[in-house]
Parts: sequence; structure tokens; C-alpha cells
Amino acid sequence: MTDWRAEMKQIPFFAEANAALKAALTEQEAARTYRRYVVEARKRGVRPLHGAERVTALRRRLHERASRLGWPKPKGGLHIFLGYASWNWEAVLPEALSPFGGVASFEWRSHGFAEERSDWLDHRDDMNAMMLASFRAANRRRPVDVVVGYFSGLTVSPETIREMTATGAIVCNFCFDDKLHFPGAIIGGRYTTTAAIAEAVDLNLTSDPEAISRYAVHGGLAMFHPEAASPRLHFPHDIPFVHDVSFIGARYGWRPRFIERLKALGIDVACYGQGWPNGAVTNEAMAEIYSKSRINLGFGGIGHSRKLVNLKGRDFETPMSGGLYLTQHNPELALVYDIGREILTYRNEADCAKIIRALLADPEHAAAIRARGHRRALRDHTYEARWTNTLKALGALA
Repeated sequence: MTDWRAEMKQIPFFAEANAALKAALTEQEAARTYRRYVVEARKRGVRPLHGAERVTALRRRLHERASRLGWPKPKGGLHIFLGYASWNWEAVLPEALSPFGGVASFEWRSHGFAEERSDWLDHRDDMNAMMLASFRAANRRRPVDVVVGYFSGLTVSPETIREMTATGAIVCNFCFDDKLHFPGAIIGGRYTTTAAIAEAVDLNLTSDPEAISRYAVHGGLAMFHPEAASPRLHFPHDIPFVHDVSFIGARYGWRPRFIERLKALGIDVACYGQGWPNGAVTNEAMAEIYSKSRINLGFGGIGHSRKLVNLKGRDFETPMSGGLYLTQHNPELALVYDIGREILTYRNEADCAKIIRALLADPEHAAAIRARGHRRALRDHTYEARWTNTLKALGALA
């Protein structure tokens, strides 16, 4: 049977109308969520804690357990339990945490559990029970200092987390998708997002600086913790330039129109990813593409929206690979880079084309930006740097 929706999306007018509608709905949802949490925070009298205030609150919460664990410990002296599902980049997590000590992992997809299945709720408690058994075994071998979770309300219950903390372990949980759908739908008796477990977790890690206040509404302490990159996977390749401009990412929303308008302005972009003629590429191939492109293009929009932006994995992978990165302007990028010196941002198609022409005309200037971006990524945006910052915030590291 013909899928008429898919056929309609191939017609430019309907494709643009569909994308515009989805963008508007996404932006309306984000605005409603923002207003709702502002009102709720005022009603409950809560506010996000930063800096010294967050440190004080953490020390108060963790004092007894941290003392029993003998914190702080030297780097390499911790025992970490990692609970997560591996879809793609997550496979790097055990290695990313290994510089801090022994890592015991429970990756539930390898045990046959998949939260995207229609019968997930029938098996969720079984997965939690198996993960707890794995945690207890690790804790018997040697007391677990820190549980690092990639959990949500859809996958892990607050009770599971509290059973871990009851042994003396300290739990931090990270999420890179807090901009929308917060607190999310209620399925199986609780929110599907991290809102469901925010209070049980000792330190919630979010890539959205504004989400810290949302966690506070749900009784959780939170800290800014953006994505990172692995220099083992993403490193410069000593190869000649092949592309003036490239882009790696799926073809959807307003991205195709943006690329077409750049082409109309005389800028050709080699595109890789699902939906483009060049197709998807492996993680290993990405670093090579970044290296053989004079300029690497990025998009910061969420879904079909151009107005809503967030930090992306590419923001760290591209400079880590030695690529010159030109991406959509996002104020949050200023928290992680010196914009204009280490990476560049554009406001629209005309601005993007203008910056590209200037960079191609001045290869020495382009090389200087490329080098500074690479140095910053290696210094501040490796997984080791990211988790050093988090473990120090917890008080785990000497």
C-alpha cells in the first residue's frame, strides 16, 4: 500500500509546509513548558543552585556517605558502576570513565532489554532487578563509590536508584535531551523523562543550562554537563582537503532548504548522513571527513525549529577532529568556546555564505581558528575532562 504521507513530503511545497507546522508546534510547546516551570518554581519557592550554593547543598546531602567511602580519593582510585543503554556513541562510556578507577558496567540492551519495544513495560521491572543484581555483585567485590547512570523515568525507577544509594553509593545521572518534552508523558505510572528520578539522583547532569531550574522544581540538584568527544575516535587526519564545505547529519526539516540556498549563493556543500545521496557514515569516517574539509558546517536547531537551539555532539567532535567548525548561532556555545576565535557561528544563509567566502579567501586565518578550536576541545571537552569536572563537583576526587 502506498504511503501517501511519504509521497507528499517529496513535493517541495508540502515538505516545507509540513516542516513549518512542526517547527511552530515545537516552539509553542517549548514556550508553554518554560512558562509552566517559571510559575511552578515561584509557587514552590525554589530556585536553581549554582557554584558555591550547589557545592554546599551537595556536601550536606552526601556528607555521611562520602565519609564512609573515604572521599576524596586520588584519580584512579574510585569504583564506578555504569548503567546505560548503548545505541551509538554510548559505547565509549566505559572507556571514558576508566581513568578514574575500576568500572563495572551494566548495558541493558546487550541483555535483551529494549525500551523502544511495545512490550517494554512488561519487562522494565525485570531489567531493573537484573541491573540491581549486577550492582550488588560489584558492590560486594568492592564498595561502589559512584553510580553513573544514563537513566530516565521510562527505563529506571526511583526505587532502584534509592536501593543503590542505600548501600552508600552516590548517584549521578546525565541527560542530553532536556530542552523539550519535560516532564513528559506519564507511562507506567511515572514521567518518561528524568523528571521522574530527579529527586532520587544525587546530582543530575544536563546539557541544557536552563533545565537546572526544572530539576529544582522536581526536587533535584543539577549541574551543566554538555556532551564531549573522544580523542581516540575523533582526531585530525593528515590528509589533503577534498571539500571546501561539508556537513554530516540527517536530511530533514529546514536543513535541505538551507543547503539549497547556500548552493544558490555559490556555496557547494558535501552532505553525509541519512537521507543525503552520500548516505550515512561511520564514526571513524566522520573524523576523516572533518579533516578533509576546509570548513565543517553545523546546525543547532531542535527538530524542525530554527529558533530553538541546543548543544550538539558535533560541537565537540568536529573541533576535536581538527576541523574548522561553522555552526548556527547559539548563545550556549559561548559557555564552551570562544566564538570567533575557536569556532564560528552564522545567523542565516547569507551570513553563512559570507563567512565561508572569507574563510576560503584567507586560508591562514582559517588554519588559526582550526588550531585554536582543536586545542580548546582537547583541553576542555574530552570525556576525561568532563568527568573530572563532575567528580570534583561531587567531592569524589582529591
